[in-house]
Amino acid sequence: MISRSVFQQRPVVNSIRCVLCVFVLALAAIITARTENALAASGSALGMTKGYCASALDQPIVYFSNIFDATTTARTKISTLPLNSAFKNYLVEEYDFKSGAGCALFETLSQAEANKRQMLTQAQQAGKQILEVNWNPGPLSEVTYGDMVAVGPAVPPPTHTFCAVGNQSTMYFSAVFDSDGSLPNPKWNDAFSGFLSKKYGFQAEVEATCTIMSTMREAERILSQRVAGVRYNKHKAVETGWKFDPTGTYKPVPKPTPKPDDDPEPPPPPPVAPKAPPSQSLNEFAAKEGPLVLDYCRKDPMLSKIFDCSRVQRSVYNYRMEHGSSEPLASLFTQEKVNLAGAIDTGLNLWVKQRAAAQGFSNKVSGCIEQKFAVSFYEKPYISQMRKIYDASVAACK
Repeated sequence: MISRSVFQQRPVVNSIRCVLCVFVLALAAIITARTENALAASGSALGMTKGYCASALDQPIVYFSNIFDATTTARTKISTLPLNSAFKNYLVEEYDFKSGAGCALFETLSQAEANKRQMLTQAQQAGKQILEVNWNPGPLSEVTYGDMVAVGPAVPPPTHTFCAVGNQSTMYFSAVFDSDGSLPNPKWNDAFSGFLSKKYGFQAEVEATCTIMSTMREAERILSQRVAGVRYNKHKAVETGWKFDPTGTYKPVPKPTPKPDDDPEPPPPPPVAPKAPPSQSLNEFAAKEGPLVLDYCRKDPMLSKIFDCSRVQRSVYNYRMEHGSSEPLASLFTQEKVNLAGAIDTGLNLWVKQRAAAQGFSNKVSGCIEQKFAVSFYEKPYISQMRKIYDASVAACK
């Protein structure tokens, strides 16, 4: 019997750029400094009350949010990674943004205003165009990880998904539809398969592959690339217009399949030939390998400590699909072939913090080490590089 699981893909490269920019590091340093100041005040009951977000300085336009309410109860180190992601996703959706972004929290409105003025001045001195956007994360939630609290929107925004399934001659694609969270839903496959059977008489032999993205813009871009890849390789791609709808009231409007006669002028060749869609056998291989990847990660003491194993599983699946690879699982890790930046978990900061504490570094030096280590490790997210990156970070911060 076919497993009732739906696999998802999420590109990694774009999701890690936010930690590679000096501007984001500056914001992160502010968070640490403000938190330590609050802790240092004897008997202080102050928490963070205001915040703002901004994009990195590596693009011609720098985006700033308004100052927003950000009341927190945390009295320990604060991570704004969930908040950073929410702001970046907004920029991607609204402005087709392709760089990094970061957020900072402050004890008072005056502190937030002063810091924002300083960052605006830096952007202007760098010759950047300033664009202030009307973005607000809404109510915030706090999730504790060890001695750190991650702050982000209390109501996660919807994700965006499309599904595809087919055979050697024809691939059927859904339209992009709103979804909740980043976990697959078996109902998508059931509904899509039922629709294909009724509409096209197609009986799927495997479950659909569903791709989940943070923004509609990214999901539609990837869907377009997948469709183009199928057609470039002389196969039929049917854009069915189907969307998952729990109420069953949505009426699909399929896009017509292009015909040679529709355009007498041949289209220009693509600058880079899209990769052929993975073969059905490879798709099945990568899907069945999922539990093995989870088991491998959970049994490895360092992998399971530093990375989220479910996201490691997704990263391996994405690598298989992108490179058409069926090489042994262990070699993907020992030869550092799979980029695991998108699977980094909170254990990474804890590992750095513990090593810094064991060496007797002050909070200020420890915070510097953590930030420099994070930037370098996201660029080379491999276990074998951790000690080397840590030593380099210590040398830079001493």
